[in-house]
Amino acid sequence: MKANKPRLHPLLAALIATTAAGGAAAQTAQTQELKQITSPAGGLALGSSSSVQVYGLIDSSVASVSMQGQRATKLESGHMMGSRLGFKGSEDLGGGLRANFQLEMGINTSNGAQQQNQGFGAKAFGRGSLISLTGNFGELRMGRTLASLPTEVQAVGDPFGLGGGGNLQGIQPSPGRQNNNILYQSPSIGGFIGKAAYTISEYTRQNIDIEHRAHQYTLALFYKNDAWSAAVSATRMTNPTDGSATRYFNSALAYDFKAFKLFGSFATFKNPGAAITPTVNTGLDNSGQLAGFPSVGYYEGQDDRSFSIGASVKLGPSTLLLNAIDLNDTGPLNRDARQYGVAYLYPMSKRTTLYTDYGYVKNKNGAGYTLTGAVTAAGFTNNGNSNAYRVGIIHSF
Repeated sequence: MKANKPRLHPLLAALIATTAAGGAAAQTAQTQELKQITSPAGGLALGSSSSVQVYGLIDSSVASVSMQGQRATKLESGHMMGSRLGFKGSEDLGGGLRANFQLEMGINTSNGAQQQNQGFGAKAFGRGSLISLTGNFGELRMGRTLASLPTEVQAVGDPFGLGGGGNLQGIQPSPGRQNNNILYQSPSIGGFIGKAAYTISEYTRQNIDIEHRAHQYTLALFYKNDAWSAAVSATRMTNPTDGSATRYFNSALAYDFKAFKLFGSFATFKNPGAAITPTVNTGLDNSGQLAGFPSVGYYEGQDDRSFSIGASVKLGPSTLLLNAIDLNDTGPLNRDARQYGVAYLYPMSKRTTLYTDYGYVKNKNGAGYTLTGAVTAAGFTNNGNSNAYRVGIIHSF
């Protein structure tokens, strides 16, 4: 009897944007992360039967980072990709309907502690916890997001795949993971997929606190064909300090030339209301940790424009990643920043990759951005900039 070949699920997000250059293992930092955040139940909804899977990834590196005006040598976890342990599954309910779940915890492999554990209270599954229904109607998903929709848009234009010293989230503002999130994703129509997400505020007059006031709305559109990938999103977040509307616009574009792939992004950020300080940001449990968040915080009137251009270049079985980001603050304090990153990935097998990378952030006019990876961070040099070198290994299971 001929086995049924799994068909391409209509909900598979069209933007696993970085699959072209290099071997499969060398693309781990670009493709696996995107699969996690764009596929229903991490891709298990593609199958024709019920299943449960235990999976994980370990990313360890030796780093030399700027820290309080000096250099520090560290053994770090999760630089190119966040180290994790996860559980995901899908059940066929009949009639084309499936129930899916995913639970994913971050792990610091250097000391065995949890990571992605920001905000109020400990999180066993800080990287994401969700349940969803998929069918011909699309997907309806609820829980703590694996990534926000603006983050998914960033991933389309990021050759580093949201990790490493050149990734977009170093200085480009974007909301992070959210609790209490409801997301709808449409079927693919001519290569287009629409998404809408709402983070429930859970605010009551008797319970006024940062977490419950910071509700958020996002609309996003994705497109993919053989060569082009594109995405755009608009986000409105309630400023937890004064209830004003903080707004994000993210867009990304990529073109696949086979031997190499070009990436670009454009984003805006406007904070017309009260400052969002590091203390407020720590309490923003809905976002956990805002991407591109400077140590000095977002000030009232901050108005950013950011651009990026990058590439993924095939070098035999290996891959070279390049990215440059420019952030121009048109607000009264004019806190500008630039970031440069380069990485080399060498596949030892389908599941194991060696890498080395370098990143540099230059701050201007009191901006306080530090170099960040998927989980890692550097500090500042004497002149207020940030840089780091790393050599590491990734193994997935």
